[in-house]
Amino acid sequence: MSDATSKTLVAVSPQRHGARYWRRFESYSFARAAHCVDIVMAELPPVASAFPLVFRESFDGAAITPIALLSFGRSENTPFVSADGNWRGTYVPSALRAHPFTAHSTETAREMTLLVDEASGLVTDDPSDQPFFDTGGAPSQALAQVIEFFRTRALSAIQTQKACAELNAAGLLTQLHDFAGMSQPDLQGLYGIDFDKLDSLDASALPALWQSGALRLAEAHRISLCHIGWMLRAERASAGLEPQAAATRPPSQADTALSGFLDALSDAQDQDWSNRS
Repeated sequence: MSDATSKTLVAVSPQRHGARYWRRFESYSFARAAHCVDIVMAELPPVASAFPLVFRESFDGAAITPIALLSFGRSENTPFVSADGNWRGTYVPSALRAHPFTAHSTETAREMTLLVDEASGLVTDDPSDQPFFDTGGAPSQALAQVIEFFRTRALSAIQTQKACAELNAAGLLTQLHDFAGMSQPDLQGLYGIDFDKLDSLDASALPALWQSGALRLAEAHRISLCHIGWMLRAERASAGLEPQAAATRPPSQADTALSGFLDALSDAQDQDWSNRS
């Protein structure tokens, strides 16, 4: 399974990017080949309403995190990105909103390294684009918004890790072996909830699961599996799509709103995380 944010990335710094600029993305083509994307608790309701949600073991095997499946690996492309780069879903996962940026943070989110994909074509030397830093070496206003976006997301990621740890400690996570007709290589490292165990838990185990958000995460996973049938049909339907000329279809209101980089960041902070605990 490929991760939508697995790219060649470099740390953003005044030394490397002090005289450089970046351009806001206008197409989701960068996510077309993504099979999954990490999600955080703050976006759990809209994610569960749009994608199958499962769990993935980290590369070092030290943790398990929830992911939204964007495809089942039956084709090279996700059905959520059209041939001309528009997003087809009802929700854009937060990890995709800040392209070409991502971030690595500590377990407490007190320290964070902002990374940028210099191979994205969005890092430029054009002064008409957004500067990384001002003349004093401080992050520009636009870059400061990106940093704040990732700090907010990192705080929610901490809560997400705690919820997953509680699910794991309760023995509720089980490896997926037969899921949506996916092949064994696609399922390697993927987990789901053992609903028989969940539904038969002793009442004394429920408070810790509830307080950590683990029960919310488990129920979101259960509901999200209703999307499997739709995604299988969508993958089959999208396999034969041909790119459309931009002039043949005027952009919809949703396309226009989502294409704005800072609009997407603002939407994420104002709407998705307004009720975070």
